[in-house]
Amino acid sequence: MTATDAVPAKSGILAALRGHVDLFLNAGSLMATTLVTSVFGFAYWWVAAHLAPQAAVGQASAAVSAMTLIGTIGMFGMGTMLISELPAIARGKWDLISTCILTAGTAATVGGLAYVLLAELWAPSLRDALGGGFGTVLLVAGIALNAMTLVLDEAMVGLLQGPLQLMRNAWFSLLKLVLLGLVAVLPGIALTGPVLLLTWVAGIVASTAILFRALRRRGMIDSLRPHPGLMRGRGRATFDHNLLNLATYLPRAALPLIVTATLSAEANAAFYTAFMVLSFMAMVPGNVALTLFAVTAGDKSALRSKVRVGLLICLAGGFPASLVVLFLSDWIMGLFGAAYATTAGQALAILSLTYVPFVFHHFFLAISRVQGKLRGAGIFSVFAGVAELLAAWWAGTNGDLDDLVTAVAVVMGIEMVLVAPIVLKVVFAPVADMSAVAEGVNVMSTTSLTLRERAWLPLEYIRTVGPLTGVDADRVRNALIGLHAADPTHRAVSRLDRSGARWQHMDAASFAAYVRDAVTDLGHGPVDFDAMTRHLQAEPRAHHPVRILVGGGYFALKVSHAYGDAGPVNTLVHELIQAAYEGRAARIAPSLRHRTALPKAWWKQFGLKPGRWKEGLSFARPPHTAQGPVRPWQPGLTVTTARSGAVLGQMRTWRDQHAPGVTTSAITFAAFTSALIELGLEPDLRGGTFLADARRYLDSGVSIDSNFCMGPFLTPPSLTDPLDIHRTLKAELATGRILTMMLLREGKILLTGAPGMPDPFPSEIAIEAQPRLTFSNQGRHDMLGDLPWAVAPAGRVNQSVPTLNGPEGITLTTSEMNGVLHLEATFHATTYDPAVVQRALDLVCSDPAGLIMARR
Repeated sequence: MTATDAVPAKSGILAALRGHVDLFLNAGSLMATTLVTSVFGFAYWWVAAHLAPQAAVGQASAAVSAMTLIGTIGMFGMGTMLISELPAIARGKWDLISTCILTAGTAATVGGLAYVLLAELWAPSLRDALGGGFGTVLLVAGIALNAMTLVLDEAMVGLLQGPLQLMRNAWFSLLKLVLLGLVAVLPGIALTGPVLLLTWVAGIVASTAILFRALRRRGMIDSLRPHPGLMRGRGRATFDHNLLNLATYLPRAALPLIVTATLSAEANAAFYTAFMVLSFMAMVPGNVALTLFAVTAGDKSALRSKVRVGLLICLAGGFPASLVVLFLSDWIMGLFGAAYATTAGQALAILSLTYVPFVFHHFFLAISRVQGKLRGAGIFSVFAGVAELLAAWWAGTNGDLDDLVTAVAVVMGIEMVLVAPIVLKVVFAPVADMSAVAEGVNVMSTTSLTLRERAWLPLEYIRTVGPLTGVDADRVRNALIGLHAADPTHRAVSRLDRSGARWQHMDAASFAAYVRDAVTDLGHGPVDFDAMTRHLQAEPRAHHPVRILVGGGYFALKVSHAYGDAGPVNTLVHELIQAAYEGRAARIAPSLRHRTALPKAWWKQFGLKPGRWKEGLSFARPPHTAQGPVRPWQPGLTVTTARSGAVLGQMRTWRDQHAPGVTTSAITFAAFTSALIELGLEPDLRGGTFLADARRYLDSGVSIDSNFCMGPFLTPPSLTDPLDIHRTLKAELATGRILTMMLLREGKILLTGAPGMPDPFPSEIAIEAQPRLTFSNQGRHDMLGDLPWAVAPAGRVNQSVPTLNGPEGITLTTSEMNGVLHLEATFHATTYDPAVVQRALDLVCSDPAGLIMARR
């Protein structure tokens, strides 16, 4: 446990979300675009509903629906193809963009003419909505322009220039609203359907001109030479993308047309307004899913965590909003007028129920794009879209507007049932660990790590004890083989799958081979126990939850923190050594999972006590350190140790005279800080990280044999005064807020999964490094007193050492065993001189009272 890993500011949900900056940055502009266009769109139709006849609004909304529908079809997948292709193109990006824009405009124009022909020949309601010759020409032009700008907007996303497409859409939304106001006040102009449509088309043209001016001013357009040959080799991908786009937007864009054709333009005016409210919410999962495809297309390994974050955004934010719309549907529609509320109030309530199906369908499409399953997903979505449209047509022909939207909602619910398992499989399915197969390991079964175990997965620590008698590598292996025979699912004899966050349980033959690598024999000759510890520190993290060195009478165990903290690990150390000494199988009780222990403890501490909520959520943040001159740096983790059989008595004598009630650990921490200052290392005195056991908050009878600790950053008035440290730590534990920290940390793991490995070290650190202190009190280890020791208590080695520390961190670990104080300082030898840190430990063991009194 280190300061870097323990600080609340560096963990929790916010830190997890910071790991998805790419998703937020790319989706942010699309989200903002959705917000801007929806708000201004709401304002536009609100103004139109109050200034123009309802029939004119119905005509215009039908035309806008046609623009959206046919424009989307006319894109022919160009936009999403550009998102996937542009990052790989070094030069000539705008040649491809302009080619795609012109292709989309041509295809949309053909589609617009076909729509007009269809309306004239077979759909009287749609023919009436065209608004005559002027309206027809304007509609075809608008369809083409809409397709071209849709491709242009997605090209901006592909270029990672989302703010520019946001700017264009903001100008478009504002300009069309301003133009609507102008034509409303100009004398002699009637607000007909074509006039309303003209404000849209003019807004598209003006906003696009503004965007191109900004692009040229920034020098971003390298060339504008469309060439059909650029599409060679991209046809199939473009078609498949378009199939998905078509299947996504067709039912939504065509619904207002079906309402107009089966009911009336007046009914569509109300329906379109209601559908616009739903679209405000539904565009959020659509934009997140599109960005999900953009940021994971080149990194499929990130898909799982990105989908988790995306679902959290869409469900946590959108589902409550859909409930608000459900209960306030009549009031919302009443904002547009009494007729709108009467016609579509109930319809909006029904439409609000389709938000969750929208979410799962969009994520299904994004996952299919990333996994290269475009064609299958497209075919499914086409059938689903056709089913929605047929259901709407049948219900509209045989009923009213409420019947129509109910039929569509039922079909969308069925779609969700079909696609949700695909989405949830990505979220919850374990990641395959192929290393076990490659190594010939036969995994019989697996057990998922608890959230608590996942949170500690990147960390390990080492317990080194000795000298002992009657303990060698073969005896330790046999003890473990015996434990496996009795309980092959025990975590100590399981394989740790870091990528999938699972315990892998092996058969007997596989474990017999596995244990030979897990336990290394250093022989019977003399060994350097500190070197054993450093050897394990230097070993890379692997699939061994328990890694052991045995030799020269010493036993060194590196254990994953996912297995447990001091209590469970001491139990493991004691039993393995005792079983090896006695020549028998190790016997350790089955793991106690208690997956709900943490939320129960938190609820007991805070749930029904609102007065504690504020205190329970206020965490001390590590102060910002100003950036000074730096030097090249590389990790060099090391450890120095010291022990004393007399110093605990000296501490208690000083305590009784100067600070009654203070713990010896607080005295040790203060003395070590004082020793560092005396030796010129000048630690950061603004605070430190204090590892604390949260089992104190559990109900009686609830025991946890995994890890149940947290390291809050605390700011005692003085790190050299034991009384200040004692009071600050006692006050912190009284609040119970470390339970909140642990819940936030587990929330992060639930959201994104555990990385399994620590973050990489920096390549530079400050020239004048200032020690950042972490204090870990392991408590009493007297349970190890009956091991087959070869020497008296004063000569026994009992080390507890982490395998990770920040570049400028120093972690002091303390423990007591049979009246002897054991100290270990873990740090990087490339940052601090080991001889100086060793001297600090020796001073603590020789004269802690003098160190403390010198600083008073």
